[in-house]
Amino acid sequence: MYKVLIIDDEMIVRHAVKTLIQWEGSKFVYSGSASNGTSALKMMQEQPADIVITDIKMPEMDGIELIKQLTASGFDGEILVLSNFNDFELVREALKCGAHDYMLKLTLKSDNFMQILNEIALKLDAKKKQPELLAESAQSEKTDHIHDILTSLISSGEGSSELRPDAAQELFPPDHLVHIFGVQVDTVGEKRDTLSLKHSLSQLWSDVYPGSAWQCTVAEEDQRFMFAAAYPEALEMTEPAEMAGRISSLAAMYYSLKADIIYGNAASSGKELVEEIRLIREAQTLLFYKSAGPICLSCHAEAADEDPSYQQLEADWMEEIRKGQPEFIVRWENRALQIIQEGAKRQLYPRIVKRVVCEGMWTLSRKLGLEQQRSFDHSLWLERITGAGTDTEMMMIVEELSHDVLEHAGSGAGVRATRPEVRKALVFLEENYPRAVTIHDVALHVNLSETYLCQIFKTDTGKSMMTFLNELRMAKAYEMLSSGQLLVKEVAAEVGIHDPFYFNRLFKKHYGVPPKQVKSQETPALKQK
Repeated sequence: MYKVLIIDDEMIVRHAVKTLIQWEGSKFVYSGSASNGTSALKMMQEQPADIVITDIKMPEMDGIELIKQLTASGFDGEILVLSNFNDFELVREALKCGAHDYMLKLTLKSDNFMQILNEIALKLDAKKKQPELLAESAQSEKTDHIHDILTSLISSGEGSSELRPDAAQELFPPDHLVHIFGVQVDTVGEKRDTLSLKHSLSQLWSDVYPGSAWQCTVAEEDQRFMFAAAYPEALEMTEPAEMAGRISSLAAMYYSLKADIIYGNAASSGKELVEEIRLIREAQTLLFYKSAGPICLSCHAEAADEDPSYQQLEADWMEEIRKGQPEFIVRWENRALQIIQEGAKRQLYPRIVKRVVCEGMWTLSRKLGLEQQRSFDHSLWLERITGAGTDTEMMMIVEELSHDVLEHAGSGAGVRATRPEVRKALVFLEENYPRAVTIHDVALHVNLSETYLCQIFKTDTGKSMMTFLNELRMAKAYEMLSSGQLLVKEVAAEVGIHDPFYFNRLFKKHYGVPPKQVKSQETPALKQK
């Protein structure tokens, strides 16, 4: 087996070269990567490689100088040079200095690349028949031991307040910090086992943290992982938030993984590392909220237990259901989705959002008498809501639940709208009745022709669209007049009718009495037609 070191000042090139090499079932083992010749020489001193793949033009120390110093130090391996089209003079010099061959970056292909590497392997075989890779074996044993320590530490949760001194000494080499991330991946529809995912992530870390003393990926449950690396304290390090974003982007680009990242601060002691792991585990609760896309979140972000304004939002929703205002069943879905979205904005514990949605279902069920219908399975919906793994999944469940409620409510509940376009139109009217709404506005909103929308609206609800809108406005007007706080003309304007005379005629036709009698409370309880 031959260890391969990749050197290029661009991280994306280093990663691209690594993906071209067929590691599994080949003679090659990935040794690491570096961004310049200076870093590469240090890595070669600590962990010598057999094959060096290097760029020519790099800061601090370029490829030519690197080849010269490797040759002078007695390097017995082989060097492959990467170049651009205009680097031929430098390539010629690199070959004179001892490089085996060169390849153009823009023409790199896996087959050609592997052919060159296999030629190099044959050349190395001739030099040393069956090399003893004792150093590699020792490094492998060290990595396994570190993995065991971290696995034990992570699985113990809050049960351990600090590491044993010998374990801490092994995790923290002199002048090194330990960086740690919590990662949850989504394979975007493709089924991949934990071992495969762990291998892909491990390949990714080696690019993100070149020059680390050790790297380790620990698999947890539900496609969750924790990654840690010991990195020299003296080296300049990217901010954790930026690093998390970089990891997420590379995971999507190279491995088709949707990665949500919880990042922590660099730990300088075993006690700090234990605390960072605890914070990451707590913050992972917020990975429930995925509707906004990939998440990169600090481990110091805390989920909230209480939020007075959210509690008021819940109370208003329950009261709206209990009152049974016009088309409240159709509006229920819109309000439930709002509850979920607000939970994400306020970073509430998902269990709180789930409880509110479940309570909304029970309140609606009692209002409609669905508990008497055996065909409506409360326990199934409760189980699905509480078992939702993400807010996106819960939104889909709410949409299905709303449809099921509408089917069971039937005409007895005053709503028969089953077509999604009609339901969307009802919500639009409910939210826009105070302004001058036209059929054209509604048709444009639901993306249907006016004629067809009017036809299916009447079929689903039993009413024309304008009849429904006027009844909705009258119900809202009656509620405002009953409060005794507004004049009749003010109420008329509030519900979108700016002609007081037309409002009076419409109200009297609907309720049988003029609006001023409701305002003065001279009329006994009125019954809506």
